[in-house]
Amino acid sequence: MNRILWLSRHDMTGEQSADLKRIYGDVEIVKVSETVKSAAEVLNFGADCDVLAVVLPPAILADLVKVTVKPVIRAVSERVLTGEKVLNPATGTFEDQYVFKFMYWERVISVTVVTERL
Repeated sequence: MNRILWLSRHDMTGEQSADLKRIYGDVEIVKVSETVKSAAEVLNFGADCDVLAVVLPPAILADLVKVTVKPVIRAVSERVLTGEKVLNPATGTFEDQYVFKFMYWERVISVTVVTERL
């Protein structure tokens, strides 16, 4: 059985979980919803996991794939217009409603982040 760290503020959807089973076979999901500041923290949470499924800022994601041989994966979703309108309480206006629909998992091989302080 593969243990998969799910590092996200959100619960994993049924579609995401089913697709992980398709990819990895029997899985145990280890959910962590902590805010992390470094790749080392991710590795601490996922020390006993085989796969790291993460939602991270680009800089931490870039560091993580450099320092681990474990697969680092992330969910890819699309934003879909529902055709409904919802009231935005901040503006008092009705706006188009969107939902996020899971599409697939992808493995992160490399991330390059080049920044400049302003």
